Amino acid sequence: MCTRMSLRRVLSIVLLARIGEFSVADDMKVFDAEHAAEETDDAYDVIVYDATSGGVTAAVSAARSGMKTALLCASWPACFPEGGERVGGMSSGGLGQTDVGGHTDIIGGLALEFYSRNRQHYMATALESNLKTDRIGGGGNCRLPAAGCNATFNLEPHVAKEIFEDMLREANVSVFFSAQVDTVRKTNTTITDITLVDGQTFSASRWIDASYEGDLFARAGVTYIVGREANTTFNETLNGRTYKNSGNQFDQTINPFGADGKPIPYLDNNGVGPGIPGEADKKVPAYNFRLCLTTNTSNMAPWPKPAGYDPAMFELVRRTYATSTSDNSSNANKVSSGTGTGRPGVPSCNNAPVPGGKTDMNNCGGVSSDLIGGSWDYPDANYSYRKTIWESHRYYVQGLLWTMAHDPAIDPAVRAGMAKWGLCKDEFTASDNWPPALYVREARRMQGTHIFTQNTPEEQKRAGDMGVLSIGLGNYNFDSHNCQRFACTSPEACRIAGGPHDANGKPFAWDEGDVQIGPGVYQIPYWVLVPRASETDNLLVVGAPSATHIGMSTLRMEPQYMILGHAAGTAAAVSLQQGTTMANIDLATLSAKLRAQGQRTNTTITPPGPSCAHYVRKCVAERCIETNTCSSTPEQCPTTCKTLLANEWLANVDMFSATNTTVTAKGQATFLKKSEVWSKELPASELKAVNAHQSLPLSEPPVNVDDVYKIVTLA
Repeated sequence: MCTRMSLRRVLSIVLLARIGEFSVADDMKVFDAEHAAEETDDAYDVIVYDATSGGVTAAVSAARSGMKTALLCASWPACFPEGGERVGGMSSGGLGQTDVGGHTDIIGGLALEFYSRNRQHYMATALESNLKTDRIGGGGNCRLPAAGCNATFNLEPHVAKEIFEDMLREANVSVFFSAQVDTVRKTNTTITDITLVDGQTFSASRWIDASYEGDLFARAGVTYIVGREANTTFNETLNGRTYKNSGNQFDQTINPFGADGKPIPYLDNNGVGPGIPGEADKKVPAYNFRLCLTTNTSNMAPWPKPAGYDPAMFELVRRTYATSTSDNSSNANKVSSGTGTGRPGVPSCNNAPVPGGKTDMNNCGGVSSDLIGGSWDYPDANYSYRKTIWESHRYYVQGLLWTMAHDPAIDPAVRAGMAKWGLCKDEFTASDNWPPALYVREARRMQGTHIFTQNTPEEQKRAGDMGVLSIGLGNYNFDSHNCQRFACTSPEACRIAGGPHDANGKPFAWDEGDVQIGPGVYQIPYWVLVPRASETDNLLVVGAPSATHIGMSTLRMEPQYMILGHAAGTAAAVSLQQGTTMANIDLATLSAKLRAQGQRTNTTITPPGPSCAHYVRKCVAERCIETNTCSSTPEQCPTTCKTLLANEWLANVDMFSATNTTVTAKGQATFLKKSEVWSKELPASELKAVNAHQSLPLSEPPVNVDDVYKIVTLA
């Protein structure tokens, strides 16, 4: 059998090689005699490459189907001792605000089992009475442990890791760490074995690549692509370079140039000009770290100062956070990002609660934890270069936060707000409370016989239920993060039509590539997992499925990775049981097994009803407000407390910025509401749609309801 000691050996010789769009990856090819390949004592039925969330569910489903299964944990540093040997990918790596979209009821099978186990973890703890349902907006209730919820979708990293470990142990999956693939050996189109960087060899009958990067399939000669296709390639409208004024954009006119007339650091990383809207390029969306934060001083670690910190590198941060507004000063933890008035929040305007009195900090606004441009080389980089890219991301994010917290040029209200926050001392203890998982939103994408595009969900609606071809469901936005940033001398120079930043005629900073458009509920076809038969016949791909850039932007969510992994593990077992290739399995058999295992594969989804029989009500400014906290009995406000008037609405401060005279939607289209209840549960008469960046005039100043909502009175 493979030994853990041999799996941790690292070769000192690295072949630095860049590879092309449709090539077999070719890094780390050099061995010395000491590290000659060692054969394993016996072969596996199924080997799953990389212990992402989809990798875990793939391994568990294969093992529960009776297959002798191994899981190779490959990601650096998460799968190595310096990262704590963590399974679960981003779901245990800091991504606590799970991207469930508007329908949590599409999640079934092992994915739902995982989130149900997460709920059970808190069932008998003291936290239960203190946690409420979702108040973020747009994601559904049951994000936090609450009565009436059988699943909890938001995650504490260490709890997620423990659940994944439990599922693997119970299924008798063999897990190997520090296990990065070097070479793949095939007989004709059949993968027979792989050799790791340390020389260890594994063999199996069926293989599943669950890595976010697609490292196994690339070395197996499977066709792939990196970057954005042109819109014309697949008749899409959201692919390619996009210059619309979408979300996560600068709301201030930031001078992009230094005294020498050159762009300041972290600004103009385009290098060759803006290009043509809709054209293809090799750029991938920005990566970041999903930080687990707290305001609980007993569990707080201070913001780390990055090694080699150079204040000059963070001039963009100083310019973004230097000027206070009345709205910012009044609420230092919710700094506005409304059009023309504000900037990203403190520490972010996308900082969502997770259990345990913690939050998951994600990107938000024009300047954020997303290192725009820093991800371009990552997909095809060798392991050594990827480590350098990982370190550059850590330097940037730590420098961003350190500058916000300590630089004297930063608005005192921002520094005061930052002082209330810190990393969680009880998370990521092996890596100084810093998550080891870099959020690789998109890297390589396999190109199978069929490709999931922007049009696939709409084509499904026209064609009807796809039957046994469906292996699961999705519904999250087409969600591409920004791919590049410009130093613009004029709107025309950057091909921007309008926007809040060009009215004064001054140079400005501009981000490009953000897309946030909902496709609705759709079925995920089996073919997204299957490489071309001419290239390999015993491999399925979970972490980088067959999709365009914009198609991938909805498939890449952690629940969908778990759904794909569950389907892939079961499909691998069916393939072995039927003695056929992955592409030729009987889909009716697979579909029946998946449905029996709780996977949800058809789009007959019951619209979500109220999560609670009744809700707690409270009286604020003589107005009766229905909260989203569950109550076992009907509640009424005092008779002196009236319902909201026709022109009075509730504005979620995470979605809106409000001054004394206007309320403005931030980076995406959203709703004003008549209660705090999840918008999906409210009738149309209790919702008022507001477009991204749209401002509405107020007849009087807003009134605070709590730390999440304000009453706004429209003029």
